[in-house]
Amino acid sequence: MKAKNLRDALNILEPEKSLQTAEELRDYFVERPFSPIEELVILLNETADPHKILFTGHRGSGKSTELFKLATEVHEKFFTINYSIMSKLNLYDLKYVDVLFSLGLELVGEAINQKLPIKESVLNHFLNFTKEITKEVEVGVYKKAEVGGRLNFIVAKLSGKLSTEDRTRTIIREKISPRLSDLIENISFISKEMERVTQRKILFIIDHLDKVDLDTAKHLFFAHANALLAPPISIIYTFPTALRFDNDFIQISNYFPSTFVLPNIKTTKREGRTAEKKGLNLLQEILSKRVEKNLYSPNAMLKLAKYSGGIPRELIVLGRMACLEAMKSNKAVIDQEAVEQAARSKRRDYQVLLSQDQLKLLKKVRDSQKVDNDAAHRELLHNLSVLEYRDGDVWYDVHPIIEPLLSEIT
Repeated sequence: MKAKNLRDALNILEPEKSLQTAEELRDYFVERPFSPIEELVILLNETADPHKILFTGHRGSGKSTELFKLATEVHEKFFTINYSIMSKLNLYDLKYVDVLFSLGLELVGEAINQKLPIKESVLNHFLNFTKEITKEVEVGVYKKAEVGGRLNFIVAKLSGKLSTEDRTRTIIREKISPRLSDLIENISFISKEMERVTQRKILFIIDHLDKVDLDTAKHLFFAHANALLAPPISIIYTFPTALRFDNDFIQISNYFPSTFVLPNIKTTKREGRTAEKKGLNLLQEILSKRVEKNLYSPNAMLKLAKYSGGIPRELIVLGRMACLEAMKSNKAVIDQEAVEQAARSKRRDYQVLLSQDQLKLLKKVRDSQKVDNDAAHRELLHNLSVLEYRDGDVWYDVHPIIEPLLSEIT
């Protein structure tokens, strides 16, 4: 349902919420150019072996929504388990063991929640394994409950402890690391049984791994790639786009040959930086699917589109901030002044964040439309100061919000 007043708009323009239901997909989804989803659908549907796929794009570029769309496209052939790693684990203290153990927990939890007729011997196998691994972690299992009930309790309890308790993470890592093959074996048992009863292959989509820092990303995808490749099911791992500019990424891409990038929506053309009308119209469509057009004054939506840099989340963030500015001034619509106030507020965040050296580097990126393979550029990509675009070739530009800050640099 579209917002018909600013109060409704404030609630609909929720930047942290991706499209998660068929109804939301129908009402709000906008097809975008250069999305790799169609290619991914073909790869999954038309090949027999399980795939381990890396999927990236700038934070806020719409990866979660595109991956949900993917899940609907492959529904007939795949039993898809799509979950956010940040809701299950601590992104600031994350190891490969945590990722694989959470995958196992999610697999079992989904089988129980969907009431799949899994053989009790398979569930008991995982229950015994879990008991041995976590006997030093108090989970309070009810002995009289049936296997499914006990497992469901364990899954819920351990999932909560993994994200909040350092002690639990430490114990599980110590216990699982030398028994990783047993964990993989249990994942294999459960997944094969689920495939048998559903007549569909298993596909895991592990979202929000792109939000980890670069050191953690290298720990996962470089140092422990073999472990992440081990489960005998198809898995899509999101990862930080800045990792592609690390020297070790060539080796990572040897482990994970199926790597896909969701590019930002172009708001300007590479040559001359003139307006890219198709991209700007698409971004305005994202807004108009959520909020009635008459709640924007002329050109207010266009300004929001330009300031977003082609990142859907930035567009929604700025739209909500402009909505707040308009309501604060007792206006009935979001006008250009409210948009400018929102942009200035966002710019202040970058003004505090960026050093003079970084601003000088950003000016070079703007002028050359290139980035170097070094830590300084990776950091600017990671914090969205530098944005990547594609139109047959790859090129880079500075986030439009930051552009005015560069005029002060000599």
